[in-house]
Amino acid sequence: MKLIFVILCFLSVTTYGQTIRFRDYKKGEQFTYRLTTDVYRNDKFTSQSVSVSHHVVVKTGRFFSEKVNWLNKMIISGKDTVRLDSIAQQIEPYNISLSPKGKVLLPKLTVPAMTGEITDLNTFYVAIAPALNAQQLTAQTPVFMNEKLRKGNFADSIEVLYGTDCLQVTQKLIERNKEYVVVETDFSPPPSLCITPLMDTVGKKTFEKFNNIQFIREGDGNKVNVFWGVESFKITTKVNNTTGQILEATMTNLLNLRMRYGSSSDMKTYTVEITVTIKMVLKIELVN
Repeated sequence: MKLIFVILCFLSVTTYGQTIRFRDYKKGEQFTYRLTTDVYRNDKFTSQSVSVSHHVVVKTGRFFSEKVNWLNKMIISGKDTVRLDSIAQQIEPYNISLSPKGKVLLPKLTVPAMTGEITDLNTFYVAIAPALNAQQLTAQTPVFMNEKLRKGNFADSIEVLYGTDCLQVTQKLIERNKEYVVVETDFSPPPSLCITPLMDTVGKKTFEKFNNIQFIREGDGNKVNVFWGVESFKITTKVNNTTGQILEATMTNLLNLRMRYGSSSDMKTYTVEITVTIKMVLKIELVN
């Protein structure tokens, strides 16, 4: 599971000495991203998904945005390949923007099979959005930590009935040349508890760190499955020096979780408690 932000990206920094450009949009420009996700559960590879989104730059009020349409999705698991194109196309077009006064907001999550793709794409954008201050990186200040913790809500009220997380964000300048800049954005657990725990157990340390993610998934019958633990992820983004556009980016998302399977809705009883480790390796590529 990964972090979901609701962010207003307002211009708050000067462009003097700016290493990373704010996004320079041109009305009507079109481009496509391919998102690839490899999933590992308890250190074993389980599946790969590949999806494609099409973006058109439109004017929304005083700034430009990208209207996003999902074109297709494919899941590969073992020898099986499943096409979910018709499901991907059920997503209503929505806008996101890396303009200084734009917004990187989630649309309403109504198609569970596409929740991961929508939230992952937004997370890649959030990493270099003005609200996380990547544009403040310079040769003189190649690393800094954002003071404000980032709290997310990723419930879709269909399969994920409740979901919150909280992370501390550090930006780091990795490389700069005439064509592009490479930035590393690290999302890590804060040094103290930053979520409101669903139950006493969540308020204690797990895996030697304070828990920073918790969620409830729909179970069998009238039961639910409750998860909590430690979430961290790191995004490395290559940004075009001229346009400020994401050329490609990779993300490694690690979840160390405790799970109570078959829990009652009040979380007082459950069938069994186990450890679950989920690792996701994602890549977004500008394909045209």
